[in-house]
Amino acid sequence: MSVNTDSKARVERHLSRSIRIGERPLFVVDGLFAPADVASLYEFLLALPHHLNDTDSEATAYSLHWKHEFPVEMALATPIFKDCVQAACDLMMPETLRLRRVHANLQMYGDMQFPHHDLAGGVTAIYYANPEWDEKWLGETVFYDDTREPLTTVAPRPGRLAVFDADILHRAGVPSRECYRPRISVAFKFKRT
Repeated sequence: MSVNTDSKARVERHLSRSIRIGERPLFVVDGLFAPADVASLYEFLLALPHHLNDTDSEATAYSLHWKHEFPVEMALATPIFKDCVQAACDLMMPETLRLRRVHANLQMYGDMQFPHHDLAGGVTAIYYANPEWDEKWLGETVFYDDTREPLTTVAPRPGRLAVFDADILHRAGVPSRECYRPRISVAFKFKRT
């Protein structure tokens, strides 16, 4: 996807955090999407069939996760998804990214998540789909430094987008007992070209 200067300026206006973990970037973007669109997309994602067939790594294959896989072409035709892809490309420029995989993750209280890396040498963008999120519900994504120590967290605020180097060790957060709805996020996984 090419860089659009209007899109890049819009993304930069909504950039709420930019940090480096070692030499690897992590960007957090807030307020890019209208609350009504976030709520509508959440209901759509919630209604999709999620399959218990995803894992964090071979070592933790005993702990399956709920996932819905999207064809890349469909993702690029969905407005919020297309904007997430464009935002990731804008933030990671001058690198060129090619979208390889898109999937929704659904977590509920009691699920288990483990630290992992995504596509080696790639870029990941995580869209947090819940239209509301209370801090008592927890569910933060944890990012680790090179010594496997937790370094920072990103709360799953409504419509938030986190874009990061896929080689950063990270772990999805599981909602607390007080959370009454599934925590849903959409992962966009890119290959650098």
